[in-house]
Amino acid sequence: MDRKIGKNFDDEIAEDIFDRLRNVEGKTKPKNENKLRNITNLMNEAQYLESKGKYDEAIVFYKQVIFALPDSHKAYDAIINIYQMQGNVDGEKNILRKAITGCRDNEKFKKRLDELNR
Repeated sequence: MDRKIGKNFDDEIAEDIFDRLRNVEGKTKPKNENKLRNITNLMNEAQYLESKGKYDEAIVFYKQVIFALPDSHKAYDAIINIYQMQGNVDGEKNILRKAITGCRDNEKFKKRLDELNR
C-alpha cells in the first residue's frame, strides 16, 4: 500500500501504535517493583541480623539498601544507632556525613553531627 504523509490515516494502525507505547510503559513498572522488593528484602535481612546482635553483618545489608536507595532515612538511622551502641564515634560521624549528602530532608543528621563535633 502506498502511503503519503498526511494521507490515508488508518485508525487501526494508529491505535496499535498507541497500544504498543502504553505497553512499553507497563513493562517498566515491574522492574521498579522488583527493585522495591529487593530493597525490602535487604532491609528485612539487615533488621533480622541486627535483632540477632550481628551488627557488622547488618551494616553491610543497610549499606546495600543505601546504595540502591540513597535517600533511605531508615537505613542511615539504623547504622547510626548501631555505631552509637558500639561507641564508634568516627563511624557514626562518617555515616552522618553520607546521610547529609544522600538525603534531602537531612536536618536531623546535621544536628546530630554538630552535637558529635562539640
